[in-house]
Order: sequence, then structure tokens, then C-alpha cells
Amino acid sequence: MREFNLPGQLVVSLLVTLAMTIGCVESSKPLSDAELKNQQLSGIDRGRYVLEIMGCNDCHTPDYMTSKIDIPEADWLTGGSLGFRGSYGTVYPSNLRLLFNNMSEDNWLVLARQMRKDSPMAWVMLPKTSEQDLRAIYQFVKYLGPKGTSAPESLPPGVTPQGSYVDYPDPH
Repeated sequence: MREFNLPGQLVVSLLVTLAMTIGCVESSKPLSDAELKNQQLSGIDRGRYVLEIMGCNDCHTPDYMTSKIDIPEADWLTGGSLGFRGSYGTVYPSNLRLLFNNMSEDNWLVLARQMRKDSPMAWVMLPKTSEQDLRAIYQFVKYLGPKGTSAPESLPPGVTPQGSYVDYPDPH
């Protein structure tokens, strides 16, 4: 009787092919409601993380930077009435929860990619953020749901705001 020995690479290749085939078969079955919820939750968790590391709460959540206690997540991203005044005029942090409530995920991607340079916001970051992370941000803000009121309207250059504001240098 003759022994048959397959070379190691061929065995590994066959095992990889088998695993990929099984993986393809498994991925073609419909996801259960629980699996869908877990996938959505992972996007929500990612969105929460990205928002925190990008510093979105610093301006878009009232008192976030000055509070001595943690602001509850339920109160995040409701905008603000503190104006930021520069050569572009005076702008106010948007209530992202109301903005996203009236915007599709794809429209958010367009807005994020075209972020305006006429504000103090870290506009250079959003266009460079991955699509996956932008979608996760959207999913998290939608998860929070609408809350609060709209921010005041922006003011043109040369108009002094009636409420509180800070003079903010032009973005670089």
C-alpha cells in the first residue's frame, strides 16, 4: 500500500477554501432580529466612541466642558446658545439631534464631506473621517432621538450678538 502525503501548503489551501465556502453559506442566511440589533448596537457604540474622541460634545452639548459632573448621555448634542464670533460672523453649535432627525444617513455623509470652512468647528476632521465612522456617528445620534430646541440663527460679520459669545480666531 502506498502512502499519500499532501504537501503542507495544499492542505492549508484546502482548509482555507473549505472555511471560506462554509462562511459564504453561513452569511447568505438571513440575520435574526437579535443579530440585526447587535449589528446596529455595534454601530451605535462606535458612533458614541467617535463622537467622544472627536470632541463633538465640547460645543454641541451645553456645559459639557465646564460642568464638574458628567453630563448624562440623554442630554448630549442638543446644541448651544453660546456664539462663536469670528471673521465669518457669529455661529452657534447646532442641535445635532434635531438636525439628524430631519436628515437621511446619506445626506449626513454629503454634509460631513462638504463641511464649511466659515466656522470655528473642527471642519477639517469630518471630511477625513471614514464613511464607516460617519455612519456610526449618524446611528448614535439617531439612537439618542430628537431633544431640545434649535440653535440661534448665525449672524453675518459685523453684527454683534445679543447673547453670550466668545471671540474665536479664524480656523487654520
